Amino acid sequence: MKTPALPRFSKMKHVCVVVLIVLTAISSSRAVWPEKNPAEAVRNFYAWYVHEAANGSRPLEKEREQMRKFVTDRLLNRIDNIPKGSSGPDGDFFLNAREIDPEWGKNVAVANNYVGTTMSRLSVILTGRKLGDRQFDVKMLFQEGAWKIDELKFSE
Repeated sequence: MKTPALPRFSKMKHVCVVVLIVLTAISSSRAVWPEKNPAEAVRNFYAWYVHEAANGSRPLEKEREQMRKFVTDRLLNRIDNIPKGSSGPDGDFFLNAREIDPEWGKNVAVANNYVGTTMSRLSVILTGRKLGDRQFDVKMLFQEGAWKIDELKFSE
């Protein structure tokens, strides 16, 4: 015996609604493109920054426009106001180290502690063979359509 058209349509409608809900859930989880993802922004920054610094370039001084793509102006101004010399910081501000392990830019592990719409907090570990690991927390702000580093706090 054939099923009447109306109940068949109703079942089909329910199936379609369930499929749409599943597709929406899957696509919304992938809707964050890498340039809109704070963890990916940190990975991209350290890949670029470590490569530049390890090759003798001084990105903070010589590549200011590129730095602005990854770092807030507020943090750059704060770095500029740090006293230089004996009372200033030892080593590189973004690595908290006197020497640079080139592997740090290739091995960047990021954990999302909190990801919001305009502010995120991440834990970062840079792994290196020569100088070991660097572990720190990063506060990111979403500015000008991109995630940017606003604060760093190194583990002691």
